[in-house]
Amino acid sequence: MTNATVSAASSAALPALIVLGLDDGGKAHASWFAEAETDLAEKAAGMMGMAALRASTDELRDLAGKLRQGRVFASGKAFVPFVKVPLFDKIATHLPKSYRWPVRAAKPAAEKPKPGKKASAVGANQSGDVNEGLTIPEGWDQIIFGSLVLACEDANDGWFPAHVIQVSADGLFTLKWRDFSDWPVIVRRTHHLALLHPRHAE
Repeated sequence: MTNATVSAASSAALPALIVLGLDDGGKAHASWFAEAETDLAEKAAGMMGMAALRASTDELRDLAGKLRQGRVFASGKAFVPFVKVPLFDKIATHLPKSYRWPVRAAKPAAEKPKPGKKASAVGANQSGDVNEGLTIPEGWDQIIFGSLVLACEDANDGWFPAHVIQVSADGLFTLKWRDFSDWPVIVRRTHHLALLHPRHAE
């Protein structure tokens, strides 16, 4: 085996991405993924309502080394084992301040609206629930958790309202369709989204 082969094999086994999140019972999960799996792991994180964080610093690589390695399944989801809360909390401090965990079991008290026009009643999904408390960003840098934007499942299908339910440290947005609650969530970057006119909230 050549030195280059050994080097490539060693690199493939190093933590490149950390996926972390809370399950429906509020229990902490976290694991690391190698460079070759980062794209699939990021998509899996979006499907599972978890955060994806690049192990881009010595501190994050050290924290990742204390985790078990995750696995991505053919279904698109990933195996992300339990982790002790103190370690989970240390890793979570590296997430952007705008990041918020998706709401599952209980809905927290209403927060003050973020920058942008508030859409107090922006529409109802098929179950009849009104999406309240969303904001309409006036600029690309204002797209955060709870923002209402336009996205498309396919370039030929047109654009539909969707709200942001997760923001990753690498600029990936996980979105849920506003009017189609039975459609799966999608993961997009900023240049794959469109903004609503600010007067839409009126």
